[in-house]
Amino acid sequence: MKTDISIGKNTYLFDALGKKIIDFESGIWCTALGHNHPRVHRAMTEQIAKIVHLHHKLTSNIAEDLAVNLLELFHFQEGKAVFLNSGSEAVALSIRLSKLISPDKKLLTFSNAYLSAFSSFSIPRSKEQWSEIDFLQCGHCSYEECTHQCKLLNHIEFSDISTFVFEPAMCGRVLFPPHKLVKFLEKEVRRNGGIIVANEVTTGLGRTGRWFGYNHYDIEPDIIALGKSLGNGYPVSAVVMSGPIAEQIEMRNFVYIQSHQNDPLGCATANEVLNVFKDEHILDRAIPIGEFFMTQLLELQRTCSVVKDVRGRGLMLAIELNISNATEWIAERMLEKGYFIGTVPQWNVIRFSPALTITKHDILSMCKELKSLLSQLEG
Repeated sequence: MKTDISIGKNTYLFDALGKKIIDFESGIWCTALGHNHPRVHRAMTEQIAKIVHLHHKLTSNIAEDLAVNLLELFHFQEGKAVFLNSGSEAVALSIRLSKLISPDKKLLTFSNAYLSAFSSFSIPRSKEQWSEIDFLQCGHCSYEECTHQCKLLNHIEFSDISTFVFEPAMCGRVLFPPHKLVKFLEKEVRRNGGIIVANEVTTGLGRTGRWFGYNHYDIEPDIIALGKSLGNGYPVSAVVMSGPIAEQIEMRNFVYIQSHQNDPLGCATANEVLNVFKDEHILDRAIPIGEFFMTQLLELQRTCSVVKDVRGRGLMLAIELNISNATEWIAERMLEKGYFIGTVPQWNVIRFSPALTITKHDILSMCKELKSLLSQLEG
C-alpha cells in the first residue's frame, strides 16, 4: 500500500500523478475540517509571517485567546490551559497534574485504553500505579445498575483511587464503554475525593457527534486532554483544567517547561479551528452525515453475510467481519479504487473516521465499492 501523496484538499488526496483518493481516516484522525481548510490555512500563513515560537517566560495574546476560547467551551470559570504538541504529551501532563494533587494514590482506567505513545502509560501498565477495568466483559451483565458486587469491580478499592482517566471510546476497534459503568465509576471516584481526567485526544471536537466524547456520558471532567483535530493536522494539543484544579496546582508551585509550549503558530491554528467549528456550524452538519453513514453501513450488514457487526458514534464508525485475514486485502483493493480506509487486522475490523465535511455522495460511492469487495468474499 504505497502512494506518493502530494496535495490534500478537504476529504481528497492527490498523488504525484493526479489520482484522487478519498480519505476516510482524516489523516490519522486529525483533519476533522478536511485537509488544507482555507480559513485554517490562512490563519497559519498569516501567523508564520509574524512569529512562530517564543520562550516559555514570554507571553502571547494568541495563547490567551485560545485559552479563553477553550475555557468558555468547557464552562471552566477561572480555569487554566497549557498548549503542547501531541496528544500523548497532553495526556501525560494531565496525569502528572492529577498525581501532583494525590501522589500516593492509584489511577483508574479501562484496561484497553490507549493513553499515550510514552512507554510509562502503554499496555500493560504498572499494577502498583494503576487499577484497570475491562468494560468488554460487561456485555452479559445481569445487574441493572453497576455494583461493588460485580466481579469486574469488586477488586477496586476506590478509597485508594485518586483519578479516573476516562477514554470515551476504544478508538481503534470503535467500541464504547457502557453508560452505567462510566457513571458508577465517576460517582465512586468522586465520593472518595478523586477527580476525572478525560482523554479527548481522538474523541474531541465533533468526532462522536457531540463536542466531546464525554458529553455522551453526562459527566463533567476536571482536566481534559485535547489533540489531533485541535490543529486540523498541525501538531498542537492542550491540557485544560477547571478553576479548582488550577488553584491546587498553583498552590504547589508546579513548573512545567517544554520547548514548544504555547507556541504562537500552534495556538493561532487551534484558535481558528475552534472558530471554524462555531462559525460554520460543523457539528450541526456532522450529526446527520454520521447518521447517514451508519444507515449505509447497516445496509451493507443486511446484504453481506461476511459483515458480523456495524457500530459507531458520529463519524467514528466500524465494520467487523466474521472472516479473518481479509481487511488488508480489502484496504488495498479500495485504495486502488481511490478510497483510503482504516483497518485493525487482528480484530477483522474496517474503520471509518473521515473529516466531518465528508459528503453523502462520497459515502455512497465508497459503500458501493466496498459492497462489491465484500460480495467477493462471501463464497
